[in-house]
Amino acid sequence: MVRKLHPADELALIHEDLRRLKAREAFLRNGFLRDKLPKRGSDALVEVKTLRSRVLRQDKLPDAIRDDPQYWEERRLTQVQVRNL
Repeated sequence: MVRKLHPADELALIHEDLRRLKAREAFLRNGFLRDKLPKRGSDALVEVKTLRSRVLRQDKLPDAIRDDPQYWEERRLTQVQVRNL
């Protein structure tokens, strides 16, 4: 018989699974980056690519621009966090 989980407990279990999967992903990613793992499977192919992009160096802007509020906007992010009891 499957026990019905409280939504908070279910979310905590999902977070635990995600941590485990992210650790496994990091291990595999490192193996591919170091060319220690084969990149061709029966259903998937891993490609390692290097992407380049330009990034604005805000620390190099004049103080008059960095400190002027007209160049900034506030953004809000709402998070749902889980603590294990």
